[in-house]
Amino acid sequence: MASSGQVVAAAAVLLLMQLATTSASFGARDPPPPALREAQAACVKYLGICDNRLRQYNNSVYPTDQDTMCMVRCAGIMVGFWDDTVGFKLDGLISLFPELAAAAHVQHQILSCAEKRIASCPPQDTCAKAYNGFRCFLDAKKSGFGVKDALPAQSQSLKPFDAQEFIRSLSICSKIQRIPKELRNLYVQGVFPNDEKTRSLIRCVGIRTGLYDDEQGPNIPMLYSLFGAGQTEAEFRRRANICINVNQPLLDAQDKNAQAYVKLYRCFAEQFSALIRANANAMV
Repeated sequence: MASSGQVVAAAAVLLLMQLATTSASFGARDPPPPALREAQAACVKYLGICDNRLRQYNNSVYPTDQDTMCMVRCAGIMVGFWDDTVGFKLDGLISLFPELAAAAHVQHQILSCAEKRIASCPPQDTCAKAYNGFRCFLDAKKSGFGVKDALPAQSQSLKPFDAQEFIRSLSICSKIQRIPKELRNLYVQGVFPNDEKTRSLIRCVGIRTGLYDDEQGPNIPMLYSLFGAGQTEAEFRRRANICINVNQPLLDAQDKNAQAYVKLYRCFAEQFSALIRANANAMV
């Protein structure tokens, strides 16, 4: 009969083997395409989710918890596979995974699964709805969508940031934040009132576009590329820092939305308003 010490040692070996297997399978998962990874990173920042979770998401691991569900909703709105009004949008996933376009029966399977799972969610829980629809897609992806000759991987590098991308980010973040129509009408005019919804929107846009970071503040080189015509970057930076430094003592260090609103919007309000008015027809 084995001694208690031997039993413990054997159990420890089995546990280590199990952990090694789990770790290997975790690391071996196919990472999401670049556009989805970028959206996940932006949503993790915006929603204040632990960075460790992002490593999971970038290994295609999506635990069943509220943070993850809301991250999936946020990323789904950004890349186009979820809309709170329309629901699950397969076209958004086909743009990320072109091989899915050649598998009509798998598309039907995903949509049928998503319809059933979403119907079982609480009516107001859009995070759970987006997550459960996305899980149907992940289940289908495990089998490679049943396509023998998958299309070659396409380059999905992000487009250079410009005015049109800023306008698109406004629309996306308005959907994420469920911004009411009366506020959206003001935004189209380049007016961003100092209220909680708008402050949250500005932070969302800043994080998604890379114009703002909670730790680093405004991205001055990127802002200069948008608004710096007619002046040197050094002069542009000097003026920006004066505004940021003057307002910093007035801000609550814990209020991330207020920090973003003042440093990103208020310090560049005239430039943002002019940009938006010139491109307002692009907002949806």
